Amino acid sequence: MSHTVPSRMPFGIASYSFPFSCGWVRRDGRPAFPQPIRAPALIDLATQHQLSGIEIPLSGMLPNLSDASVDQLREKLASARLGLVVDTGVVDVATLREQLPAAARAGAKVVRATLSSILEGARAGLPGGWDAYLEEMRRRIVELRPLLEQYDLTLALENHQDATSEDLIALCQAGGGRVGITFDVVNPLAVGEDPFAFARNAGALIRNVHIKDYQIYPTESGYRLVRAAIGQGVIDWAAMLALLREVAPDASYHIELAALYARHIRLLEDEWWIGYPPRDARELIQVLRFVGRHARPAGEPWQTPWERDAPDEEVELYERGQFEESVAHLRSILAIGD
Repeated sequence: MSHTVPSRMPFGIASYSFPFSCGWVRRDGRPAFPQPIRAPALIDLATQHQLSGIEIPLSGMLPNLSDASVDQLREKLASARLGLVVDTGVVDVATLREQLPAAARAGAKVVRATLSSILEGARAGLPGGWDAYLEEMRRRIVELRPLLEQYDLTLALENHQDATSEDLIALCQAGGGRVGITFDVVNPLAVGEDPFAFARNAGALIRNVHIKDYQIYPTESGYRLVRAAIGQGVIDWAAMLALLREVAPDASYHIELAALYARHIRLLEDEWWIGYPPRDARELIQVLRFVGRHARPAGEPWQTPWERDAPDEEVELYERGQFEESVAHLRSILAIGD
């Protein structure tokens, strides 16, 4: 039976799909990207590809956080009929006191934040330990609750290669209805958790989704996670999107292809497990089975153009090409025409 579907994609684009082209990363001794992508250009890109929104940090993507600058963003988004999620960094009360009013003024309903700068699940080196760190995050989140209420915002904490679903669920409970989760779909692999299990555990607490994919390259210490276009990595996206529509029907979605260099998850080393509570062996077997099923052949090259020190033009084309391929794959899953 045929049916008509809207041409607009129910996904947006996050600026962190283009870390080089946005100027977030640069090489020593080389000039920064000459014309970095800023909010107006990202809005144009989303419009060109018939997407539904953008996810950006206001600081860096706008000239400043003045009312005039924020109002200009809100008006351009409204004209393009695009939604907005605002990115912030590690949860910090003073920073969010400054940025939440601007986010609300710009028209956002969700603000994404991270718990730490830890990557690769490497909690072992955290001073004071992970439990104490989470308690401090809990304190900050409770302090932010009145401000989130005042500005009618949800703070969506990301599983930024540091937190498990259980960690984030506990923080959401402390934050009440104004705190949820930004689910980066492949980042559970960085803490030894299966992505589908994470989605089922977090459920309706998921308020924002980062559509991202990795390829997996096995190592003696564990495995490397290497950036891939959507549909060219390890996630069955038709199955994942069906699950998310079931468990988190109100979530927003943004393509966020992210890091230009591999993440090495060293979970086969004893030290890596410092900072993690005891784990049911059946849960670990689940993720190891997932990794084994999707691992690339031993010895296959894995470096991205950035890691190969390729020319800037090649890195820019790599970012843009993966974005184009990702949109095409998602469009094919949803049977949305051009």
